[in-house]
Amino acid sequence: MNNDLKPGVVATVGLAVVLLAFSLSTNVPKAAGGGFKGDEATYYVLAHSLAHDFDFAFTHDDLVRVWQEFPGPEGIFLKRGKSVDIQGSSQFPFVRWVKGDDPERDRRLYFSKSFIYPLVAAPFVFLFGTNGFLVLHSLLLSGDFLVAYLFLRARTKSNWSALPLAAVFLAASVVPVYFVWLMPELFNFSLALYALFLWSYNEVGGSGPKQSDRLAAVVLGVLTFSKPTHAILMFPIVALALWRRQWTRAAKTVMVWGLVTGALFAANAAITGEFNYQGGDRKTFYHTTGFPFANPWETFDNSGPVRGREGLTVGEVLLNSHSLSVFGRNLVYFTVGRYAGFVPYFFPGALALALFLLSKRKPLWQWLVLVTIAGAVVMHIALEPFTYNGGGGPVGNRYFIAFYPLFLLLIPTTAGLGAALAGLLVGGLFTSTVVLNPFFSSANAGEHAKYGPLRMLPIDVTLINDLPVAQHPERTKQPLGGLPPVLAYFPDDNAYNPEGEWFWVKGKSRADVVLRAAVADAGQNRYISKKISKLTVDVRNAGVPNRIKVTVGRQTQTLDMSPGELRQLSFAVGGGVPYHRDDQPTSYLYVMSVSTTNGYVPFLDLPCEKPGACPSTDPRFLGAMIHVVPEYTDADVTRCGAELTHCITE
Repeated sequence: MNNDLKPGVVATVGLAVVLLAFSLSTNVPKAAGGGFKGDEATYYVLAHSLAHDFDFAFTHDDLVRVWQEFPGPEGIFLKRGKSVDIQGSSQFPFVRWVKGDDPERDRRLYFSKSFIYPLVAAPFVFLFGTNGFLVLHSLLLSGDFLVAYLFLRARTKSNWSALPLAAVFLAASVVPVYFVWLMPELFNFSLALYALFLWSYNEVGGSGPKQSDRLAAVVLGVLTFSKPTHAILMFPIVALALWRRQWTRAAKTVMVWGLVTGALFAANAAITGEFNYQGGDRKTFYHTTGFPFANPWETFDNSGPVRGREGLTVGEVLLNSHSLSVFGRNLVYFTVGRYAGFVPYFFPGALALALFLLSKRKPLWQWLVLVTIAGAVVMHIALEPFTYNGGGGPVGNRYFIAFYPLFLLLIPTTAGLGAALAGLLVGGLFTSTVVLNPFFSSANAGEHAKYGPLRMLPIDVTLINDLPVAQHPERTKQPLGGLPPVLAYFPDDNAYNPEGEWFWVKGKSRADVVLRAAVADAGQNRYISKKISKLTVDVRNAGVPNRIKVTVGRQTQTLDMSPGELRQLSFAVGGGVPYHRDDQPTSYLYVMSVSTTNGYVPFLDLPCEKPGACPSTDPRFLGAMIHVVPEYTDADVTRCGAELTHCITE
């Protein structure tokens, strides 16, 4: 072993031992809260099917296996398979791909997700059961640390810099949280890191293999099959070769990537009858819909709508007048959003970008990395403007996690222990809560954002239906005042559930509320989107003197109120954030916050003289009661097809 690299290798082995011990000693279903999150059910069932049945099909046996550990595969994506007949043709390419119904359609289905992550996990699941997912993740995360260390050791020429920088780059970000997710996020991150390392290691003075570009292309081919948008990571590899006029090298790299990617999609076609694993007759199943093959009456045909994706889903925002407005707001939310912002959840990457911009020497390959980052950001917020965080209320931005390794490549040669300490301090302020308690944070994804410095950041309202609060119906779309009533979302615990049109804010607290303006039914499948032009806020103080501050947009009004006093405020409201997703008519979102400096508990302040004669039994700590009444102006008019499909803004 090279003595210069020995500290990093020893640290990697130590990390692997700790992670493997954790992986093998954890009761995964119980630690996860007894249920699935995100798309876990699909990957879990497919990996177990490969490990135990040695096939890619979903059958009754898979359901039996799920119920041994979890209360059903909630949120599983399934699709019908197709039979394929390849016939000759007189026209180019002289063959026809003829699809028909799967002859076994009544007893098997297929999984509507990429099979590559479950396929890699299957041997570990075979050996260790569900803990095998974490065993795989232990090897991946240990490999991530080693690769980051090797790159930074070659970059900075110092173990004192490389070891802490590598540790902070991983640990002070949201990446370790996905160690406990039974989904390909950590797998995708690792593949991206390994590919970029293979390409860039020689650029920083390392001694990588001569065929490093082609090896990177192999890894990126697998990653592209896992999620096609990751194909953009090929850009810096090919662009650098072209800039250097290495035409053959560039061509071979693209060819290798294309062959690997194409072979995997062809394998998917051979298995399911379709190249696109998310296309065709695709549905999502929940307990409310039933699960095919669970019993004779729950079938694929009578459960849920078809949700096939025949290509990249382009956000509807690109097709209407709100494009630039939403794009501009998403740049802010993507960067510093409370729930999915890059700065809070990937702070070491933000620090690496700042250090790169301040450094004097910026080689071309780093500029190409920066261009790739910009392209990835634009791609996410343009193509998925209302779900760029990955959907389902994740911790941070799970769709962007595989692009985080790009920022490692930006770290300049001058970075050292000071940069590592800065990354650990600031990054830890945002992510230490979720990293140190990943199972709880994953099952309760919004809890960490209710306290601490994240509360200073703006709510990513364009993701309103994919924020953690959306997983709690009692806190979402609650009707308040107005005709039609405005709908309210309560993302923190500082406001109690509404009582009619009013809601209490806790004492000595600040409650944030997202208001969603109404969409009126104008008949004949026409819908009128309303904007709030004026918001009247009634404030009833609790039973103690209080200072109450109400903020709507950029306007703030403060009231000094006596016990039980009722006051009214008025706000002129403009704009609003357009929200237009899944062919639904546009609605407009507004953020309001209410803070109180005092409060009281009625049960304690109004004691009982005798049992059954209590003035109040309310044990809550109350600050102020709030009632909002919007005044609307008409905005967009939308005409939709049946069941709100194929909507067109008139």
